Amino acid sequence: MTRRLALKHGMGALAASVALPLMAFFTPSAQGSEADFLIPEEFAKPVKIHLDARSEKKAEAIVGYLQALFEEEYEGPDKALESKRRVLFFDPEFTALAVEIAQHHLRRGQVPEAISVLKDAAKGAPNNTAPILALSAIYLRQLQKPALAEKFALQSLSANPDEALTYSILCEIYSTTGQFQKIDPLLQKASKRENTNYEFWLGLAEIRFRDLVRTRPKSGDAGVSKVISLLEKASKLATENPTAQAQVADFYVLCGEPQKAADLYKKAMTNRPDQELLREKLATCLVQCGQSADAIKILEDVLKKNPLNLSAYDNLARIHLELNHMPAALANMRQALILAPIDPRRHEDIIRVSFRSGDSDAALAFATEAEKKFPYLVGFTLFRAIALSQKKQFSAALLAFERTLVDASNSNPEMLDSEFFMSYGSTAEQAGLHKKAAELLQRAIVLDPMNAAASNYLGYMWADLGQNLTEAERLVQHALRIDPENAAYRDSLGWVWFKQGRYTEALAELLRAAETISSPDPVIFEHIGDTYEKLGKIAEAVMNWNKALQFDSNNAALTAKIDRHSARVVQKPNLDSAGKANP
Repeated sequence: MTRRLALKHGMGALAASVALPLMAFFTPSAQGSEADFLIPEEFAKPVKIHLDARSEKKAEAIVGYLQALFEEEYEGPDKALESKRRVLFFDPEFTALAVEIAQHHLRRGQVPEAISVLKDAAKGAPNNTAPILALSAIYLRQLQKPALAEKFALQSLSANPDEALTYSILCEIYSTTGQFQKIDPLLQKASKRENTNYEFWLGLAEIRFRDLVRTRPKSGDAGVSKVISLLEKASKLATENPTAQAQVADFYVLCGEPQKAADLYKKAMTNRPDQELLREKLATCLVQCGQSADAIKILEDVLKKNPLNLSAYDNLARIHLELNHMPAALANMRQALILAPIDPRRHEDIIRVSFRSGDSDAALAFATEAEKKFPYLVGFTLFRAIALSQKKQFSAALLAFERTLVDASNSNPEMLDSEFFMSYGSTAEQAGLHKKAAELLQRAIVLDPMNAAASNYLGYMWADLGQNLTEAERLVQHALRIDPENAAYRDSLGWVWFKQGRYTEALAELLRAAETISSPDPVIFEHIGDTYEKLGKIAEAVMNWNKALQFDSNNAALTAKIDRHSARVVQKPNLDSAGKANP
């Protein structure tokens, strides 16, 4: 009812014209007293109000409009339409109502009726451009008659060149008809207006920005500068208006000017310190300006005042993720999940971040909870399977993978892609089920021959088992063709050659892998040690085994190798490059 009681449909001007006559109903005369209002209604003498013809029509219009509002509230818009049309009969200058009635006709597909109403309104209020602009829009969008649309838009421009909407419709017409060359001159002319309304300049900035999006590959920085010059004019006129300042700041963000946006958001906040949304937008800009610590403080202050602000938790989590602060990111994601527990995407996000942070316990807990909450979403079963595999609970992981396979086959077959069978196969291999692992990894390769990880995994597994060495070499070589700089794949190739007895070639490839790997890998150093052993270079072998042991101190087999060969190294401590004792 607030909208109706406020009469936002343009009744302000209508009511003002009859305000004095209507006050006769409510205001006692100068000679009257309060006692006059205590006379019982049945004894009161009726007072005749005499209005001139124009005021009488205005009064009839007010009565009709109020009746239409009640009808719309209780009987629907169709019932109120007739009363609204009657209001226009008494007050043809009520253009806002005319536009409303036209929109009603358009929603019902009654385009001719809408045009008729708007043309009558344009005649009744020739100085008001709203009906003309509405006509222009109808001829462009509903009737696809851009020539007539342009005619009405130009008529509106002539009547009021300080209406940003007119320029917007004209630009839409020119874009629709391919007359792009007309847009820039039109907007250049508009930018020379002497207008003191910030909304005009903000409207032009929005038009410029839309055109910039269309022509961005060609316009580049020049287009952005045109938008910014309009925003600067709007900003100067909005110094005391926090809403306007925030609107201008929003466009600065779109133009890639976070610092200018942040400055305006700060100004807006001085007048509206209670606006949480402004604080959140400011925080986003500060992050883009490299001031993440300030952004975090602002959002934490927001949460102190309102612990239920979901978007603040989301923004904090995003900032901490960008800073790689995983525990803080997870903490905020947990709070957000408490506030919005029925959104499966939030569960998925927190599981992924848990994996990213290396917290397989948290990933398993969240995946298990989500699987119970959303049993129809098979993806959470897959997350649980991966988490169990990372925790080396391979039997439970294999059961979860198998359940995913069965359920997804019926409900979500696209989930069963190469990566799925790669994960399933690697878990089977770690569980010691090598035959099953080979079958699953082969399915992964068939589904995506470019899955280098699957090819390398299967090739390495066969090499480690000493099986299918020719095929293992082909698979690893294929993986290296896809990713030639991958040190782990080079280690796999060296290990295949080791198993084939090609120790010199194997050593060269393994040493190359050790040089190119980003962080020390105990497996590579152990392989190098094993190869040196085969070549009879025991000192080098023990040295590399010790390197491996530094990064894998609980490897009992590695320790046994070192112990078994240490005595021989003591006996021949000085070896030349060929592995022979020096005199």
